[in-house]
Amino acid sequence: MKCSRQPRTSNGNAMKRIYANKSMAGFLRVFIFWAALTGISSTALATADVCLTLKETVVINRGAVRLSDVADLVGGTSDQRRRLGSVTIATAPPPGQTRFVGIDYIRIRLKQAGARTDRMRFEGTRNVRITRNAAVLPVERIRRAVEKTIQYHMPWPPEDVTLGQILIDDSIRLPVGALTYRVIPAPKEDYLGRTVLAVHLFVDGEPVKKISARTTISVMADVVVASRPLAKRRRIERSDLTIERRDLSTLPSDCLKRIEDAIGNRTSRMIYPRSVLQAGMITTPPVVQRGDIVRITVSAGPMVITAAGKAKQQGCKGETIRVVNTDSNRIIMARISGPGAVEVDF
Repeated sequence: MKCSRQPRTSNGNAMKRIYANKSMAGFLRVFIFWAALTGISSTALATADVCLTLKETVVINRGAVRLSDVADLVGGTSDQRRRLGSVTIATAPPPGQTRFVGIDYIRIRLKQAGARTDRMRFEGTRNVRITRNAAVLPVERIRRAVEKTIQYHMPWPPEDVTLGQILIDDSIRLPVGALTYRVIPAPKEDYLGRTVLAVHLFVDGEPVKKISARTTISVMADVVVASRPLAKRRRIERSDLTIERRDLSTLPSDCLKRIEDAIGNRTSRMIYPRSVLQAGMITTPPVVQRGDIVRITVSAGPMVITAAGKAKQQGCKGETIRVVNTDSNRIIMARISGPGAVEVDF
């Protein structure tokens, strides 16, 4: 049997051409997607015949420096110049300060944005001096806001309060724009003595800085003062005390403000004349002594039962002590309700 040879066809070459076309189409789709993602089209930053003349000195208000801020562009189309001029080439210096940007750095930034710098002409200076405008902090306005915040939150009567000078750093410089601020007191601020409040600054709605406002708050109030020397363990009488107006910011927080809180108590240390009494200087004397006969009261709803007892401990009003029931000789725990009286709680 004779085998016949099949005629050669061009199917193989055709398949290669189809595969190549598909690969090229896929590459173009990927490139178009990448260009759309990065904002660069095939003509976005076409730079043929564009000439840049860099300026010696520029002054800006923004936080970003664009090419149009530092260079004059000529040549090309107006759309090319507009797109090229919108490229950010540097970060602006802080408000009121200056920085320099060199031509080599500008070339790098343009290349990163997709520009063909080899087809552009650069003229002018090689280093651009960039200064950022600054706004002065309105110290008096902020002082008034701090004062209003203190007056609103403080627990003291306004007539008893003296507010010291409000100290704010007036050397602070801010970006140019619409300034707003918010005064925020400390979470547990007592508005007494040295006081610090935070001031948050915003420009055009964006937070830019947090500063401190410092002041001293004096509060005059009535306090209990010893009118004569009081020896240790002495019982305090009304004639031993007087009331004086003192600045609370100079006194401990436990100073007594009512004479009634001191009368009948005993001193725990020597107290000198004109000393402001503090809670730690006095002790409450026991109203029941060990061995005292006391009346025991037991309350159960509408029913009240009383019995006689004998204190096994001394104690002050409100304290719980051991008491023996003289009828049953049983020891119970009872709360002192007054001189010679205890109660059993159910």
